[in-house]
Amino acid sequence: MPAGKRQLWRECAFGIADDFLRTVQAVDNWDRLRTVMRDVTDYMSFRHFAVLTHEDHRVPRAGQVNLQEYPEGASNRIIGEGRYRRDPVMRGSIFADGAFLWSRVGEIIRCDHQDRISFELGRREGLNEGITVPCVKLGACLGSCTFAGLKVPRLAELLVGPAQMIGIFAFQRARKLAGGTPAPGPLPRLEPRLRECIVLAGQGVPDKLIAHRLGLTPRTVESYMRDARRLFDARDRTELVAAALLAGEIGLEELRCRQGP
Repeated sequence: MPAGKRQLWRECAFGIADDFLRTVQAVDNWDRLRTVMRDVTDYMSFRHFAVLTHEDHRVPRAGQVNLQEYPEGASNRIIGEGRYRRDPVMRGSIFADGAFLWSRVGEIIRCDHQDRISFELGRREGLNEGITVPCVKLGACLGSCTFAGLKVPRLAELLVGPAQMIGIFAFQRARKLAGGTPAPGPLPRLEPRLRECIVLAGQGVPDKLIAHRLGLTPRTVESYMRDARRLFDARDRTELVAAALLAGEIGLEELRCRQGP
């Protein structure tokens, strides 16, 4: 795109962000917020949007946010099957410093075979490129605002800034409509050895090497990991690490040495 057109589009996009901020402040119900999100999603040339708290929406809870217009298949995988902790974009939200392009998730987390399958399934459903904005509030469930299925992929980089502003304010309004933030429930408390196993797993260390580092038998480590997955209701080690992070049982800084680029 020529420099002049890029500048014009950037100015237009930020103008839309400013208009959105003024409009969303007056939103007082879910139907109106959905309409506003649909309009801004269309204007930015995306097909879909999702404003979500990262939790199991199959279990109703005060303060949940689930406002989304996603392809049915993707919605079923992430929400209907409770795979939010395994989803690469939601995992990326844990480690990202701000809005990020889906095409750059691999620079934020390690992507495995299942993640590549998730992205491929998404592309088949029209989710070719997206921008996700992590939304964090101390003591509250992590959430995000996502715009996905970009109709004009070359605009992706130019839309990150506007998406960041729009996403934060959209999520704040959605959280307010959801009834605020209830006090968090009791968290699982991990025994020191169990915690060490989860941290090393989050750094990408295989079970056998975890056993060697901690002076344990491989069978003991397997038992610890099995107990941890049961405690957090996690299907695999990827879900386990995400769940432990979201629960505040392990710190992000403990994993950054292996999770970064």
